[in-house]
Amino acid sequence: MKRIVLLLIFAVILSGCGANSTQKATKDNPRTIKVALSAEVNPPYFYTDEHNQYKGLDMEYMKMLEEKLPQYRFKYELGEEESNLVGLGSKKYDMAINWFFKTKEREQKFLYQDVPYSYALPMLAVHESNQDIHQLSDLHDKRLTPMSPSGGLYSILMSHNATHDKKIKIDTLQSPSNGNNLQMIEDKRRDAMLINWNTYSAVQKAIHTKTKIGGIVKKEPLHIVYHKDEQRLHDDIDQATKELHQEGKLQKLSQKYMNIDVFEDIETLNAKKDKLEEKAQ
Repeated sequence: MKRIVLLLIFAVILSGCGANSTQKATKDNPRTIKVALSAEVNPPYFYTDEHNQYKGLDMEYMKMLEEKLPQYRFKYELGEEESNLVGLGSKKYDMAINWFFKTKEREQKFLYQDVPYSYALPMLAVHESNQDIHQLSDLHDKRLTPMSPSGGLYSILMSHNATHDKKIKIDTLQSPSNGNNLQMIEDKRRDAMLINWNTYSAVQKAIHTKTKIGGIVKKEPLHIVYHKDEQRLHDDIDQATKELHQEGKLQKLSQKYMNIDVFEDIETLNAKKDKLEEKAQ
């Protein structure tokens, strides 16, 4: 019996030491954080250079966090988005960064960053001669290009339809081609396409369609996603991100990669959309 009691006491002591070492990570005794990165190239947020080095807004932001939080050492691993989330749930990873939008389903499984490090810009691509499509309310009698029924852009349209009497007609396709959709706009077979600015910019640089930005329809916060047990890590990164914003460093990062400050309000962003057009050339 004494032996059993001693073993139990020893186990409790070891458990306590492990918890304390996690909670009290310091600059001199940093904790290694396993970070999942998406293998999918997604400029300007994430891509690799000719030397296969990780580049982009996401990685520069992570470098800023490394400087702000010397108590953590970030270790990066590449993987597919869905397998990364599975790994996050199983504690293979502590956190993941990949241009994540917030969804109700994922909120039940993971912790989301509360202070966005950047914003996605869902926008309407229209023919270069179009003058009457600027926002979602302009679409109720227009023809949109097909979109995936499982993506965040589809959710934006469904949310709009749920709160407006005049509905937007949505055609769905499991795996629509962004290039084909933009070509449909150029040929005037469809009136508009809802697409994220970074995707539009990448496709436009490749195929140079006769399209333009009709209007930015919203700002979608981008988040790091954490394992449910990583509240301290979550809070530390939120605080560091808040400081980076107050110091103007996140705004400068946005200017560097997008030619525009995505932290400005939507009206100001739309007034400066020509800057985004320049970046898409």
